[in-house]
Amino acid sequence: MVFNTLARHPEILSSSTKETRYFQAVRYGEELRPVSEYEAYFRRHAGQPVTMECTPDYFFGAAPTAAAIKSVCDPRITVILREPTSRLISFFQFMQGRLQVPATMTLPEYVDRCQSIPAEAMNERANNNYTALWGGEYARFLPAWLDAFPDRLDIFFYDDLRADAMALMAEQCRRLGVDPAALPSAAVIDNSAPSYRSPSVQRAAAFAARHGRAILHRYPKIYATARRSYEAVNKSPVHPQTEVPETLRRQIEAIYRPWNEQLRDQLVAADIGNLPAWLQ
Repeated sequence: MVFNTLARHPEILSSSTKETRYFQAVRYGEELRPVSEYEAYFRRHAGQPVTMECTPDYFFGAAPTAAAIKSVCDPRITVILREPTSRLISFFQFMQGRLQVPATMTLPEYVDRCQSIPAEAMNERANNNYTALWGGEYARFLPAWLDAFPDRLDIFFYDDLRADAMALMAEQCRRLGVDPAALPSAAVIDNSAPSYRSPSVQRAAAFAARHGRAILHRYPKIYATARRSYEAVNKSPVHPQTEVPETLRRQIEAIYRPWNEQLRDQLVAADIGNLPAWLQ
C-alpha cells in the first residue's frame, strides 16, 4: 500500500521492482552485485527529488546491511512495525499461499519449525521461509538502524497505517520534503497474499519469475500486465483462514513479551512517542 501510493507522487521515482533485494545478499554473507545493477532499477529517473524502493528484508540484516547501504547511498530509511503475533500469522499465510511452506502444515507446526532453528542460523537462505517468529523480535535489529541513521530513520506503526493510511503517508511526504497534496486521493492497494487454483501452475510461475527477475525488472509494465493476467486465470477467489488456537496465541505472545519491552525502551530512548497499544 505505502509503496504503491507513494509511487504515484510526481516528485517520487519508485524502483521498477518494489523489492529490489539488492542489499539482501549482505544478510546472507554474499558479495553485492555491481552497483550498476542496482542503478538499473531507477533508470527512469527524470529529475525527481526522491527515489524509492521497498525491501522489508533489509531490516533483518541489521548492522552489516545498514553499513552496505551507507556505502552505496545515504538514504532516508522508513520502518513500519506491526504487532508481531499478527505479523507472524500473516507471514505464515503469505508463505503458504505462495507454496513456500507445505500446504498441509498447520500454524502450530510452523511455529515449532521456527523455534527449532537457532537464531544464528536465521541468516542462511535455506531457513528464510521459517524466520517469521524471529523476525518479530524487532529489538534484535532496531538498534543497528538507529545507530546508522540517527537523523534519517522514520519509524511508523502498522496500527496507524490501518487507522488512517493517507495521514501516515502525508507525514512521510513531509519528512521526505515533497508536497503531501500531490498524493493520490486514496491509498493504492495492491499487496495481497493470494492462494491459487493450481499449485503446479503457481510453482511454474514462481520458478519463471525467479529466474527471469533480471529481465522482468527492466520492463515493469510488461511484468505488471503479465502478473495481472496470470492472477486473473490462477488466483483463487477463496482465501483460507488460519485457525489460531488460543493456547498457541498465548505462547507466541509470551515469547514476544520481553522483546516488546526492550523495543519500547529503545523507542522511548529514541524519543519516539504515540506508541501503539501492544507496546504500552
